[in-house]
Amino acid sequence: MSAVAAITPAAFAALSTKQQLARIEKLVRQALPLFDLSPDSGVRLLNYSENATYLITPPSGPRRVLRINRPGYHPRINILTELSWLHALKRDTSIVIAEPVPGRDGEAIQYVWHPAVPEPRHCVLMTFVEGTEPDDTNRLAAFELLGGVTARLHLHAAAWKPPHPVLRERWDFETMIGDKPHWGRWQEGLGMTPAKQRKLAKLLPVIRRRVDAIGYGRERFGLIHADLRAANLLVHEGQVAVIDFDDCGHSWFIYDLAAALSFIETHPDLQAYIDAWLRGYTALRKLSKQEIAEIPTFIMLRRLLLVAWVGSHADTAQAQAMGPQFTDDTLNLADDYLAKFA
Repeated sequence: MSAVAAITPAAFAALSTKQQLARIEKLVRQALPLFDLSPDSGVRLLNYSENATYLITPPSGPRRVLRINRPGYHPRINILTELSWLHALKRDTSIVIAEPVPGRDGEAIQYVWHPAVPEPRHCVLMTFVEGTEPDDTNRLAAFELLGGVTARLHLHAAAWKPPHPVLRERWDFETMIGDKPHWGRWQEGLGMTPAKQRKLAKLLPVIRRRVDAIGYGRERFGLIHADLRAANLLVHEGQVAVIDFDDCGHSWFIYDLAAALSFIETHPDLQAYIDAWLRGYTALRKLSKQEIAEIPTFIMLRRLLLVAWVGSHADTAQAQAMGPQFTDDTLNLADDYLAKFA
């Protein structure tokens, strides 16, 4: 491949997605020998959002999935905790998991750098998992399946006793919509104005009071996937696989339901999806009446977090497709929520 000039972080961020990916593929090619993969392996982009994820097809041997982590999001020790949970889930449950594949040096996390990309990146190789997303034509069945899988993950997380601290991000009020946000400030959502900020700010004391009332006890707050939408399930021949644990961290168990409803909070069938998820979940793990009563609070919390995400990812195709309307629709949700809970 032809040489590409070195670049600064600001200049890289200003590139188009296509131009960024052309440079990130240099990192992919750097990573292949670290995992003892042929330089002639086929490389196909699967997803480019927080990370860049590629399907690797060697001339011989099984397909793999390579994740090039975005810079500055997770320190290496936190990624090791994610991978440790994956190993434990594989060992302890029947849930199909994409397993980490160690590099030639025995380490699961490799470090790659190329002058075409401004920062060195961590990368992880995973086994390839067969499957497709649950059928979107039957969302009720998909949400019931999702609820059951989520309960199994929570049961495992609550019982897991790893020989090391569980070092992952904490997803709570402060780190989502407070003063220490992981995904940027909701006040910088697309199309935000001072008037819209003032209106949405009315949510903050209400949400904070109500999530604090749920509390942080081990029966309600623990290690969760934190992005367990139907898009992160793969179904194949009756088996269910869970993928993309990149956001897993410490939060309320009921928050995983709010995450499952990401971007469809205004759908007319929302309550039916909630009911289906609860059927699947409570068949395996109990939820208190208080947690169930606060589902709208966690949906509102997640939605405001997504306003921040859209604003901080304004250069992505997904954020641009939602545009300022996403913020305006959130204002309508806020009105309904405050009318019931303020």
